Amino acid sequence: MDTSEYMPMFVAETREHLEQLNLAIVRLEEDPKDRATVEEIFRIAHSLKGMSATMGFSRIAELTHEMEDVFELLRQRTNGLPVEAIDTVFACLDALSASVEAIETDGEEGLDPAPLVTRLRSLVRPRTPEQEMARVGIADPLDHAAVIAAQEAGARVLRVHVTLNEEVLMPAVRAHMVLVALGDHGETLVSAPPHDSLEQFQGREIDAWIASDHEDEAIAENVRGVSEVFTVEVKEISNSGPVAVAPAPEVEAPAPPPAAVEPAPAAAAEATTQPKTLPKAETRTPSQTRTVRVDAERLDALMHSMGELVIHRTAVEALTANLEIEGLQHAVQELTRSSQALQAMVMQVRMIPVDVVFLRFPRLIRDLSTKLGKEVKLELIGSDTELDRTVVDALGDPLVHLVRNALDHGLERPEDRLAAGKPRQGTLQITARHAGGSVVIEVRDDGNGINPQAIAGKAVSLGMIDEETAAAIDMRGAVELLFTSGFSTAATTSDISGRGVGMDAVRDKIRQLGGEVVIDSTPGAGTLAQIRLPLTLAIVSALQVDVSGEQFAIPLDRIERTLRLSQQTVRSVAGKPMLVLEDGVLPLHDGADVFRRGVVANHEFVVIIRTQDRRLALAVDDLVGQRELVTRPLPEIVSDGEPVSGGAALADGRIALIVDCDALAAENSAAATISLAA
Repeated sequence: MDTSEYMPMFVAETREHLEQLNLAIVRLEEDPKDRATVEEIFRIAHSLKGMSATMGFSRIAELTHEMEDVFELLRQRTNGLPVEAIDTVFACLDALSASVEAIETDGEEGLDPAPLVTRLRSLVRPRTPEQEMARVGIADPLDHAAVIAAQEAGARVLRVHVTLNEEVLMPAVRAHMVLVALGDHGETLVSAPPHDSLEQFQGREIDAWIASDHEDEAIAENVRGVSEVFTVEVKEISNSGPVAVAPAPEVEAPAPPPAAVEPAPAAAAEATTQPKTLPKAETRTPSQTRTVRVDAERLDALMHSMGELVIHRTAVEALTANLEIEGLQHAVQELTRSSQALQAMVMQVRMIPVDVVFLRFPRLIRDLSTKLGKEVKLELIGSDTELDRTVVDALGDPLVHLVRNALDHGLERPEDRLAAGKPRQGTLQITARHAGGSVVIEVRDDGNGINPQAIAGKAVSLGMIDEETAAAIDMRGAVELLFTSGFSTAATTSDISGRGVGMDAVRDKIRQLGGEVVIDSTPGAGTLAQIRLPLTLAIVSALQVDVSGEQFAIPLDRIERTLRLSQQTVRSVAGKPMLVLEDGVLPLHDGADVFRRGVVANHEFVVIIRTQDRRLALAVDDLVGQRELVTRPLPEIVSDGEPVSGGAALADGRIALIVDCDALAAENSAAATISLAA
């Protein structure tokens, strides 16, 4: 069967299953008695095995089958799994994730399950016949319909118990041969393992209930003829009780390995795990899961068409503005209303919750806190906050950088926290919320905070600043040093941090998304990293301005107000023009110089812009008006280092460049001079 058309769905659903398993395992480690999570884990693992087998990925199916054996024991335990088992399961999930990536890239599994299968089998004792019967849903073989029917018909029912050699190499093959040998002497009514599960059998004990008139010793002798059979025991099941046939000599079965997992009584001590606070599993009703999976490329195409419609609508509005045709203006207004409603709907379709990103953090926190020897309580707030798909896709890596820094540099070890009068368990809180036309995501920890003098000292040793600058540094200056490329406070490099790549990459990535990142810290009390992003990157509300005959667009959420330049007071400070306002003095930037137009400017207006941590004034020739623009990325060769983040097609066919306000502030900290008439 050709399964290629189902491959994208398989990859997407497998990733979802793996994310859910990661979260569920961490949640179970926190609360081993959570039976709902146990059932969820087993259902997901079973689905994953079935999907991979259907698609022909036998290695994934083999590994998930062995994992299922471990998960099945969770149903019989009240104290969860030991740490060794949890680590092994996580190693399996990582291998499966890598295999899915390989399948998507080149169509091959790229997975060797043998080492992981060995680790999994070392955790699980071979099932006893009773456990095997319970696994296939037979509580008592004597109550099985076939056994009852044979007894009612007057047949002689026997139970045959077979033990294989300890060093048996192919237990599944030997079990099959035993059942075939028993078939020579009668009808096999029930067996453990069942016929349909022989391929997965890895135990040493085989039980079968047969209807036979043959001598017990003859049956036992025939079975002993099977290679690697150690003992055979035959008992008759009758009203007068079982009649035993003397078995061959037996030896004591080997004890299980120390890490073996077996069903434990309810009173067993709970496994010691590191405390964490994680979101509970949600019980979803059918009405909550009525969704349709749509390829992301189709959503992008839909948004592109919507953008074209916005451009054409703007052109129609401009063409009909001065026409005196009866009913035309009303028709245009209805067109505008309908297209705006459609635009809002398309934007909503592209929205997905940030929970897609948040799901990776429970596992990340668990692994890092264990490696660093720290105790961490993770709090996820606002997981249902929605963002445009393109923003969510790009948000993951910057957020991971911030979380890693909080764990490695922010939160202290338990003994250090106790010495500082804090709880031994640190708190890491990740929050998402809407704020106007933006989404704010915060990473907050209650660790030791940022020490400006320690940051300055490290910068001096790296040759970034001199001693005089270091002596006068404040928190704001220390934070700016953290965002400098190549700066790191780690004494040694590791797989967590210390390679000088991190915070500068975070700022660059967030700026590419049209957002900003701000860090605030209180020494000894903790640190707050805040990311502010636009709801969508596809359509932006902006003020269109004219600079030297060319069009630029400034995002409306960054504009504080606009003023006529001729009505304002401009002073020169150290040779730099400054705009004097009632609420402060701002550096005044010449738009023609900022955007390198090299044309004599005739600036009539000034736009007050709010950047990441300051305000500035930008002088422009004209204010064209407010526009909704469909943004497009620009090649670096086109922007040529200018403070712009993209472009947008206007109704008249011209291109307006989207102003990157944060880059504008960083690049033009020394304000360009503006020519003023005497």
